[in-house]
Amino acid sequence: MNDVDHNPSGPDRGDPSVAAVGTDQRSGGFGARAVADAAVGLAWTALLWPLLLLGDAAPAREVVTAAVAVVVGALSAVVVDRLVGSGRTRRVRLCGWAAAAAGALCAAVTPAGLSTAILGVVIGAALGLVAGRPAQVRRALPGAVAGVVVAVLLFVGPAPDPVVLWFVVVAAAVPVAAAFASGATRPLPGGAGSVAPGHGGPTRRRWVPVGIVGSAMALVAWTGANDPQLSWFGPVIAHGPRDVPAVALTFDDGPNVPYSLRIAEVLESRGARGTFFLVGKAIDAEPAAARELLDRGHLVANHSYHHDYWRWLDPGYPELDRTQDAFTRHLGVCPALYRPPHGQRTPFVNVQVASEGMHTITWDVSGMDWSLTDGSEVARRILARVRPGSIILLHDGLDGVVDADRQVVLDALPIILDGLAERGLRPVRVDELVDVEAYRPTC
Repeated sequence: MNDVDHNPSGPDRGDPSVAAVGTDQRSGGFGARAVADAAVGLAWTALLWPLLLLGDAAPAREVVTAAVAVVVGALSAVVVDRLVGSGRTRRVRLCGWAAAAAGALCAAVTPAGLSTAILGVVIGAALGLVAGRPAQVRRALPGAVAGVVVAVLLFVGPAPDPVVLWFVVVAAAVPVAAAFASGATRPLPGGAGSVAPGHGGPTRRRWVPVGIVGSAMALVAWTGANDPQLSWFGPVIAHGPRDVPAVALTFDDGPNVPYSLRIAEVLESRGARGTFFLVGKAIDAEPAAARELLDRGHLVANHSYHHDYWRWLDPGYPELDRTQDAFTRHLGVCPALYRPPHGQRTPFVNVQVASEGMHTITWDVSGMDWSLTDGSEVARRILARVRPGSIILLHDGLDGVVDADRQVVLDALPIILDGLAERGLRPVRVDELVDVEAYRPTC
């Protein structure tokens, strides 16, 4: 049986005004209609979430990105509302709530960027399933005002990410709860899809809610696989203790001649040692540079063999063992630490790492040095985000290329070290920061 309530009989079938009265009576009268309209307005204010994620000193680029996300989210809600049509059932609303919750979960952990606009589309579409468009702004105004008040309170006070998650999910859930409380199985009064009894019909284009939920779930999977600080697919170590005035400077994609050793010299001149996550093919190409890093007291660790964009999807993930073999042959050590290229990992990768008795090390601060060319800007980004216990991501190579130009890191490193000293933060190796073994007895 269809979830949409039909009443094909009755003398008022062709009279829209009488039918509208019938809708109000069947959905609980004026009180239920007012609550439903207010819920629609509240749900729409959830589209403000990208603005809530902006910090006090957000750069102009992030402000523009947030504004774009708000606009595309609103447009997405309108389009979905029109596609779904008049038969917005409980089941459809639940699909919308599930998609909104999944999108909000991703939004709460994803930094500003292109993904913000993508999430705007998904969350807006989900809200389109849940609430639709208010037919009369006046009737939805109380809920919209309430939502704006909540948003302002979040702006002026400390707004941790979980609060943003709560705001979006609750705003989406309110119309669902209103629909169930009133016993309505058709659109909430005041929504764009509101119809009189006898004029409703089954949800058009049933693929729309299924597609939106599927897209939201795919975003959750992608976020869990790519966010360096999330342990959804297995344990990761993204930082050390926050009550210890120490940080770890880590360098990926080497060994790279001559920049790896020049970076090591800068660290040593300040009495520090770094952690170098080495690519297996680069070790095979330049074993002497890798050996020198080890001999000079720096920590060397596993960073895959090829460092490409697709081998992490292989359930067997032979990259790990192949790189361990390169370490054993050329350096005579077996690293206990692994960093996934680009931070990408699946549950299968994490199982492989755990079976080898290794730890997955990610990061909580990045200098974006692979895309920037100004060393002072790289240093500024790091020093603006660093905290006690931070694991800082830099690159002494690029994708295992052994002669990549990494002058930007050499320019940034003295500024970073000076800034850390001013903050009373001591750079140490990762194994010291997080208190794990550096090397295993055997591979």
